Amino acid sequence: RSEVVNWLAHLPHQIPFRAATAVRRIDETTVEGIYVCTANDVLPIGVMAVEAMAQFAGGLVLESQGFLTGIHRCEVLREIVPGDVMVCVVTLEAAFGGTFRFSGTGQIDGVDAVKGRFYLASNEHAKT
Repeated sequence: RSEVVNWLAHLPHQIPFRAATAVRRIDETTVEGIYVCTANDVLPIGVMAVEAMAQFAGGLVLESQGFLTGIHRCEVLREIVPGDVMVCVVTLEAAFGGTFRFSGTGQIDGVDAVKGRFYLASNEHAKT
């Protein structure tokens, strides 16, 4: 059973660094979110797609602010252009105290566009 979540309103990231547009929880370890690519994105589009996945993940596990600590084997598999709507699925793979490992994929029109693994760390307390 999926659940619509509202943590995006509490992200410290705001325009132009807010990449996450909408998100819903699939289960305790997985979220699905939307990233809408715009011509106003300030970072390269592939970076913004990974940032969106990190923002979705942060809402899944962090009670307060955290930060992206690592990116591993992230690949942009096809060109992403302004106007594309990417559906991202992010899954928590492991937790090590206040550090979390995720895998994520992003699809545009059902075709893989981005995939990879990334790490987040909590500044304070993690959700239990």
